Amino acid sequence: MIDFSSLPSSEAELLNEINASTKGVRFTFTGSIDESNLYNDINKRLSILETSLEIDKEELNAIQQENDNFRVSIDEKEEVMLRIDWLRRLYEVKEAIQSVETKEHAEQLRTKIASVQTCPMKNELLAKLDSLVKSLPSEQTEQPQLSPEQELMEKAIVEAGDAFINLGRAGREYVINDLLKKLGGDVPVASIQEAVSALEEQVARLAGIDDVEELQAQLETLPLSNYSRLSSERKQTVAEQLIENKQWKGLASLDRLIHQLDAKLSAEEEQEMMQSMESGIVTALDVNQLEGLAIQIR
Repeated sequence: MIDFSSLPSSEAELLNEINASTKGVRFTFTGSIDESNLYNDINKRLSILETSLEIDKEELNAIQQENDNFRVSIDEKEEVMLRIDWLRRLYEVKEAIQSVETKEHAEQLRTKIASVQTCPMKNELLAKLDSLVKSLPSEQTEQPQLSPEQELMEKAIVEAGDAFINLGRAGREYVINDLLKKLGGDVPVASIQEAVSALEEQVARLAGIDDVEELQAQLETLPLSNYSRLSSERKQTVAEQLIENKQWKGLASLDRLIHQLDAKLSAEEEQEMMQSMESGIVTALDVNQLEGLAIQIR
């Protein structure tokens, strides 16, 4: 048998205690929640408010604060924001209706909630406002005149249908300003509807473009608030991803998708930066460890 005690050997000593310093290193983190559960909860709470005839500002404010917790579900966040805006309009009109003294004031309040989705409170308010319009006198004093853009916008919201409303704010303003330049102050409702259809058809044709530069050129011609604010480099990256992800349906949907892609890219960049920082910290710790090693061979 082999006598192991006679073989050459070494004896290791205990390592010196390693003190890793985090001085000068800044750590950050972002909390994460289940956004599907968040949406389901908010949706239930909003549905209760939407079917009620009573004002509940405290609950509405709480829902708005909860809505800030969405990070990835952009479509759901914007839907909630829209529904919150509808409820705030209804609440404002319900509070103001008690002090209506003229036919014009009643008509203004009716216009304010014209685009709100149908619900019990809206039906109740519209019935009261219609009655007031018929029974109240006209204003005796001259009222401030609306601008041509404001007048046409109100007309379009009431008469041009959901297709106009669904363009989103940037799309609606684009259509109104473009028609006023072409037709002047007298713009028929049919012209508004035709302009909306033409704009949406232009958006639909984007799905057939596979060249990045051509897609970018077309995007520049559209009223896309989330695209126009991007840097040139980010615009190209977003256009490349749009070619791979043709899941939009209409101008407002495309604008939301661009916002979502930009947010995703920003999150990936932040994650890469954090990983790079963590890698640098590990390297620094490894160097400190070497300084504390003391192994003796005998």
